[in-house]
Amino acid sequence: MIDEKLKCALEETLYIHYPLPTETEAGLEEKQLKKQAAAEKRLWDNTPEKWETEGIGRILFRENEIELETNTREEFWQANESQKGVYSTFGDFTAFLDVSAQDCSGFNQLVFEIRPECDGLHSPMVRVGYENDGVKKIPDEYSREGFHAVSLRNHEWNHCVWDISELPHDKMTKVLFRVHKYGKELSAGSTLRYIIRNIRMQRVEKPNVTKGWICEENTISCSTSGYWKDGRKTAVANVKEETFRVCRAASGKCVLEKAAEILKNEMGEFRVLDFSEVQEEGSYYLEMGGVRTEPFRIGSEILESASWKLINFLFCERCGYPVPNRHGSCHYDAVAEHDGVRMIFNGGWHDAADVSQQTTQTAEVTEALLELAERVKENRPLYLRLMEEANWGLDFILRTRFGDGYRATHSLMRRWTDNLIGNFDDVDDVRVHNNAFDNYLIAGMEAAAANGFGGLDRELAWKCLETAKEDYAFAGEVFRGNGIQRPTRAEHTLNASLSQHYAAAAWAAAGLYEQTQDEMYRRDAADYLDKMLACQDRGEAGLPMEGFFYRDETKKAIVHFNHQAREHIFAQALTRVCEVLDGHEKLPEWRAAAVRYVSYLKTLSKYTQPYGMLPAGIYSRAELEDEETFHLLHPRLDFETEKKNYRRQLENGVQLDDTYCIRRFPVWFSYRGNSAVVLSMGKSASLLGRYLNDGELIEIAREQVYWMLGKNPFGQSMIHGEGNNYTKMYTALCGETIGEIPVGVQTQGNEDVPYWPMGNIATYREIWVTPAGHFLRLAADLY
Repeated sequence: MIDEKLKCALEETLYIHYPLPTETEAGLEEKQLKKQAAAEKRLWDNTPEKWETEGIGRILFRENEIELETNTREEFWQANESQKGVYSTFGDFTAFLDVSAQDCSGFNQLVFEIRPECDGLHSPMVRVGYENDGVKKIPDEYSREGFHAVSLRNHEWNHCVWDISELPHDKMTKVLFRVHKYGKELSAGSTLRYIIRNIRMQRVEKPNVTKGWICEENTISCSTSGYWKDGRKTAVANVKEETFRVCRAASGKCVLEKAAEILKNEMGEFRVLDFSEVQEEGSYYLEMGGVRTEPFRIGSEILESASWKLINFLFCERCGYPVPNRHGSCHYDAVAEHDGVRMIFNGGWHDAADVSQQTTQTAEVTEALLELAERVKENRPLYLRLMEEANWGLDFILRTRFGDGYRATHSLMRRWTDNLIGNFDDVDDVRVHNNAFDNYLIAGMEAAAANGFGGLDRELAWKCLETAKEDYAFAGEVFRGNGIQRPTRAEHTLNASLSQHYAAAAWAAAGLYEQTQDEMYRRDAADYLDKMLACQDRGEAGLPMEGFFYRDETKKAIVHFNHQAREHIFAQALTRVCEVLDGHEKLPEWRAAAVRYVSYLKTLSKYTQPYGMLPAGIYSRAELEDEETFHLLHPRLDFETEKKNYRRQLENGVQLDDTYCIRRFPVWFSYRGNSAVVLSMGKSASLLGRYLNDGELIEIAREQVYWMLGKNPFGQSMIHGEGNNYTKMYTALCGETIGEIPVGVQTQGNEDVPYWPMGNIATYREIWVTPAGHFLRLAADLY
């Protein structure tokens, strides 16, 4: 169910053919700005000599203000950029303020005011940062910590706050403001101007919790959007009180009062509020010791609001499309070439806060849209809008094929180009591959599209089925002939294991068999599923749990995911083949494999109570010698350099024996964020829960949704504009958008506890369409 405000917004935007208006009133930044500062220190005394600059641009001084001015783009690549334009911008212009190595440890937030005067630019952004030369250096070795990218409203003063309480600032030497030259979107002018004033440090007495499992004192952490009426409903409180109440939002009437449960484990001591008895639909709040949550819903359709907002995010991320009030048509000078033929490579959805393009990622998001649409057919506006957005992704997939197994797959972009083919800013590094894993995944999506569009567009449905058969055949030819063919390091499917190849092939074959009844696909589905299950642990590790998957039949390396995640592909293949080949002689064996996997998921879920976030999985110390797999999971890093950090991360996990541990968060280095990980694992739980009619698994799947919507140590919704306490993200080129969703919660250094600092930076706080797709995919099972 959606509220009247969203209903009106949907009607006014013609069901999102114009972006939903941004909202800030329930956001964390607005609440942060309202906190009273207990102390304050100005960082600039209006002395011009304390500033220096780097890059092409100029700095102007006025009374109490500075103005940064630079070009929107240059007509050449600057020295620190790739001279071929690979993931290049048109340079940066940075102003540095000397703050004289001040000890600012008595303060916990940096505040300033900034006014963009950037004619025609829809989404101005400035990156603020600082350098610290104290005990711990800032920025860190990956240039992640110590920066905060701020999306701004053009032509007005923006009051900005950056909570740095978890970052060292005992010897601050410089504060910087960096303007990235991302090029001219269609409406943009030639000049970027930013006026800055009132740069200061503040101390507030109650900074936000940014690390650890314990939520902020005198708060209750709950799913801010709501709970399913028929399931388990819990919240986590850090309140010194023994009882809590559930009250109706409209009247304040108490409907339940009971004692909080005390849970103690190695993560800490928690007060768990279990209000599962409340099953009547409506709006409620929790109250405990004078602490009250914002209202949330209990009902049967709590995901409808989030689904609409995620559609809005995807719509705003369309590539090659004039998104109103966001950007014009773009990237008509991204060109792929194969066998003497060239194509323009735009369409689908931009990858993330940058404007890169990943064909398989668009295919997977398309599949998620189709899957949810199939479940909501009775809600005609939502169903038709999901199918419309899926059609946009499908169009891109169909027209980026070369027809011989090769397809344009990827381009690294973080700039607006001029759409003119033949000059220096063209994107001419579009990758072209004939990759079995990609083609299997895409063939499976096309088979699903053939089914999904059968009642809406019979001709398109026919084309999808014919293309699915072709792409499946191309994949099989490569896979049977050459095995795994690795794409370039920048591809999202680089880390796909042999077991994942088997899973993708089995899933695609099952989908094609359902559509064609061709016995070849039936045989392939069964054979590839058997090969996948030969990679499943059946007790070989000697652990009290089994059912997880190895990378191949040798069972030497366990499948892992970090910020990328396709854990659900195993459950997807398993349940789909069992459903389509119901009655097959091997069905009991396959169901036994499903039960093994279920036991693994259920056991894992116990290690993050009371939150319910599924841990990343089981890790082995043998991985410390597996350089080949390391480079697939962590490209661009040096194995020997990171081995000590890898070892430390394993030591910080939950030790199962001398060899194995459970990591609640993945082993990771530069690329961090677990939204895709928890949502993909949640999809595994929901698929198996539906197939086996297992209510406990459905509850585990729901907990991943609750985690994303605020039942986490930070009490924050991870979907901007949905629920309460959502935050701004690292949005780079596309601006703050309702429904944007980040790469996700990370860890600090080698720890294994949640870390969610306020600094907007890649990758953890970068907006990304992959978790949006995973959320919609999970919603399809839970809706």
